Amino acid sequence: MKKPKVDFSLFFNQACFLCRAYPAVTGGLCEGCHGDLPWLISFCPRCAEPRPSHIPQDQPCGRCQKTPPHYDRVIAAFGYAFPLSQMIPGIKYHRRPALIGGLAATLSHLIEERSEHPPQLLLPVPMHPWQEMSRGFNQSALLAAELGKRLGIPVAHNRIKKVRRTIHQADLDRRSRATNLRGSFRVIGSIPERVAIVDDILTTGATANELAKCVKKAGAKEVEIWVLARTASN
Repeated sequence: MKKPKVDFSLFFNQACFLCRAYPAVTGGLCEGCHGDLPWLISFCPRCAEPRPSHIPQDQPCGRCQKTPPHYDRVIAAFGYAFPLSQMIPGIKYHRRPALIGGLAATLSHLIEERSEHPPQLLLPVPMHPWQEMSRGFNQSALLAAELGKRLGIPVAHNRIKKVRRTIHQADLDRRSRATNLRGSFRVIGSIPERVAIVDDILTTGATANELAKCVKKAGAKEVEIWVLARTASN
């Protein structure tokens, strides 16, 4: 299946994705809307969940202290709020993959600042083949490809496969999400010691945790999660 390309030329003479004003100068947005993006400023150092700024930045949240996740840290650029809450569904469900280009640029700059030991390989979160065929592309794979080009890190698009179709995670509560994913991923081939798993959004972290567990069983020692946006717990 031929995958769509993230084409930066689409941004020239293009209206802002949100307010429709001209020109869209950064990531498909005008300067005003780009400035209004929900930048993630204060967060848990392990899972990147948003939290009040008065909590020390080096103190993990209560959930990570009680039940540490299999991944080692999350790097997220934004909180999942307007306008990201319109842009990311627009990418996935309204076939606007070109928007990934500008968001990937922002995330790559953040990764260069925060990632002390760059991973040896990027692993996009896989979709089940039927679901990817229906949508026409995997947004996580497109994001990983852009990050890989910008950061000079190879991307393995088929090293992890989703072998079992699952209920849509958004339709489940936190506990059910973890159960829903159990046994749904399979690692193919070898995994280096340092990897980053790439996705668009981190919600409860169930998908990231299951994938991190799988790749650590396959040989990874350090697993980062790279996402555009991180939601807050309900």
